[in-house]
Amino acid sequence: MVPLFANRWLIAVPPIWLLGIGALLTVVVVLASWGLLRLALPRAGAEARASLGDGFLGPFAWLLLTLSAIALAGTPLVPLPQIGRSLMRMVAADRASTRVVIAPHAALQEIVLDVRPQEILTLEMESDAAVVVRTQQPIEGFALAKVPDIELSAQKPWVWSRGEGKANPFLGVRTQLEATQSSDQPVHLTLRWQLVPEFPQVAIFPWTALTLLLITALYALFRLGSQRVAAIASATTKEAIVQPVFAVALVVGFFLLLVFVVIPYNTFGEDVKMLKDSGLTLIKVLALLVVMWTASVSISDEIEGRTALTVLSKPLTRRQFILGKFAGLVLVSLLIFIILGSVLMATTSLKVVYDARESAKVEPLWRDCADEMITVVPGLVLSFLEIVLLASVSLAVSTRLGMVPNLIICFTVYALGHLVPLIVQSSVGKLAIVRFVGQLLATVLPVLEHFTVEAAVVGGVPVPWSYLGWAALYAGLYATVALLIALVLFQDRDLA
Repeated sequence: MVPLFANRWLIAVPPIWLLGIGALLTVVVVLASWGLLRLALPRAGAEARASLGDGFLGPFAWLLLTLSAIALAGTPLVPLPQIGRSLMRMVAADRASTRVVIAPHAALQEIVLDVRPQEILTLEMESDAAVVVRTQQPIEGFALAKVPDIELSAQKPWVWSRGEGKANPFLGVRTQLEATQSSDQPVHLTLRWQLVPEFPQVAIFPWTALTLLLITALYALFRLGSQRVAAIASATTKEAIVQPVFAVALVVGFFLLLVFVVIPYNTFGEDVKMLKDSGLTLIKVLALLVVMWTASVSISDEIEGRTALTVLSKPLTRRQFILGKFAGLVLVSLLIFIILGSVLMATTSLKVVYDARESAKVEPLWRDCADEMITVVPGLVLSFLEIVLLASVSLAVSTRLGMVPNLIICFTVYALGHLVPLIVQSSVGKLAIVRFVGQLLATVLPVLEHFTVEAAVVGGVPVPWSYLGWAALYAGLYATVALLIALVLFQDRDLA
């Protein structure tokens, strides 16, 4: 029983391994780039190495190394041939064709294609005369009747497409046909096909690497493009990391996400959906708490303690000070989402196996775990955008008020922001003053329901890229307005 139980859990390893391999590739590319930079520009290379202690890159680097170590340790447990073939198919040519001559009076002439049946997306056959094509050969003397023989007429193509409810015309790992024709002339049979990866879930690897490399590159450009703002952001990030609330949030989040795997939700086989919903909400609330705490400590307490006056006595404007603080809050929330988001994706993969075992379902495949894990990503992105928006609100409040009012106001905005559509809907047909208040709240408060797609994530409904783009635009516009208010409030604030 122990080996069987262990083997079931190993099904959840490949999706987590793909995440780790993406992190490992990021580490290799960053180290190679740093090595070239150190050879070409030694001083810049030394500064790049020193940036590991700036507050963001340090924890980020440790996360990459941890994921890389997990990937290396899990390599013996991963079906490398399957993953390797699918990765190669992603970069190889996906369309091809061939023309075969069927001999006169041929009976079951064998045609073998160098194509895996599991990779075929579409297949088209066309001949210049009548011919009968068999795609499934007899096994042990019995002909398979799952797919009948294909009777082709002259210039009338036969097309098969995956996903149209038709069974794959081939079985096994070999694409083999047998053609029969009764005429005295040879027949020319043309075959065209389009191939896709057998396991499209392997795209987790390149997308993970691309995302992590993009974050690293954007942060490097940020440090080079605006050094004074980056210095304030670095100080804010360091200050947030050393605060106990940051460590508590990570520990609590890590522990609860692991506990969610074994919690019985009593949903009759839908526990995976509940884990994703609970995990997204948990990460969002923890990130919001850390951001509000950091905003209060790094701005309100600095103003009260005269630290801000000392900082602004240097060649630094108030605008740069506010922008640096906001950038620091964004980096802190990004750290939380990357760390806890990785844990949530891993626990989602594990939960698929655990749920199947507890519900006596058919044992899932690793691609089933990967499919569930991928659906978490849009929810993480939208939750991060929501926290960025609320960080700008918390920053504006912190320029005038202390920690307790900041916490009260921000959590009120969070609660009412999710109720804005309901408030507007309930005010329709009411008194004029009620409608006015409803429209005022809808105008002033952010509509945070735009960032709530837990229902889609839980239901497995794909979230289009366009929706993520519009949500990012809305969050950016509202955050810009909040930052402008913060600049106005801080511009005439007496720091002495």
